[in-house]
Amino acid sequence: MRVFNTDAKVCPVCSSKYIGRFGIGTEQVEERINETFPMARTLRMDMDTTKGKKDHENILSAFANGEADILVGTQMIVKGHDFPNVSLVGIIAADLSLFSSDYMASERTFELLTQAAGRAGRGDKDGEVVVQTYNPEECVFRWLCRRIMRNSTKMKSAIES
Repeated sequence: MRVFNTDAKVCPVCSSKYIGRFGIGTEQVEERINETFPMARTLRMDMDTTKGKKDHENILSAFANGEADILVGTQMIVKGHDFPNVSLVGIIAADLSLFSSDYMASERTFELLTQAAGRAGRGDKDGEVVVQTYNPEECVFRWLCRRIMRNSTKMKSAIES
């Protein structure tokens, strides 16, 4: 086991000076979105905002009813929701789950990313997916791009028919 100084100014493995703590959470994302888009109405759904019995339902209902323009959340907002007005999905640190000890981490990450990407463009609006990763060469992201392109082509074909 290796122990590294978390306050290091240089990476102890590769000597890169481009290191820093990783730790942007949904609260920080929400703050930055509110700074960047001050007119947008934002909801956040994470462990802090869903402690009460009906909090999940209340947040999702508010978003579905158009009471917010942007929904920021953890993976709990990915599965099983159909919001026809969502036209943009952003995924931050998409590769984080690739490095878990689970031998199926790649498959699980791909499934989660595919689900998240599938939230965009369900209604009349076109969808766009933006993925931030530190490891763009990972096969999961090539798989995701292929899946999105294949689904996009199928949808265009169905519309043109």
